[in-house]
Amino acid sequence: MAAVRKLLLLVGLLSAAWAREPVTVAAASSLNAPLRALAARFQEERGIPVRLVFAASGKLALQLRKGAPYDLYLPADPAYLEALPRPLKARPFARGTLVLYLHPRTRLAPQGPEVLLRPEIRRVALAHPELAPYGRAAVQVMRRFGVWQAVQEKLIYAESVAQAAGYAAFAADAGWIDLQSAQRLAGPYWRPAPESHSPLVYVAALLVPRREAEAFFDYLQTRRAQSLLARYGYPPP
Repeated sequence: MAAVRKLLLLVGLLSAAWAREPVTVAAASSLNAPLRALAARFQEERGIPVRLVFAASGKLALQLRKGAPYDLYLPADPAYLEALPRPLKARPFARGTLVLYLHPRTRLAPQGPEVLLRPEIRRVALAHPELAPYGRAAVQVMRRFGVWQAVQEKLIYAESVAQAAGYAAFAADAGWIDLQSAQRLAGPYWRPAPESHSPLVYVAALLVPRREAEAFFDYLQTRRAQSLLARYGYPPP
């Protein structure tokens, strides 16, 4: 009987240790602020810690192809899943918004991408279109408005839209960034029509058959999570 009790105690301790192992989530850098808040709330409510890794969606996809041990992958474009092994589950959970931000020192109010042709705009931050959906969407908008060729010599490429926002805040005069970053920087910005570029849809992909990881995957779809994401500028898809 004593041996059985010891065995049950050992099983309980091992189960508790397993439960404390964090869920590792690889996410598009534009989700930094809302996902940190969401992960903290999830850990408080469920008792499951979450480890967050942020980078450009394309860079994370490259890491996954090389065997990076992520439990979930949250890119800003479902197309990145096509080059990966089929996930256990995949579901869109949020929509992003691209904007053209101008640094206040330019004293310009953007009404469209034509403002980038102005001599006051010497440097334009852009997430690399081969790595980041926001960068690809920005190129589509500039091509649509006929300014792409003229603006290329002004571009400063960043690895992610978060890095592009950092450049726009200091080193650049303008930047194609996400709405949440533009609002945080508190400068003038212009929002292109959604039909002027490919949709920026965030998708959650469950990569491992782990209960805790699936719990976070499902949590992203809850009303509380969707409400928090919307407050940060990421409404439902």
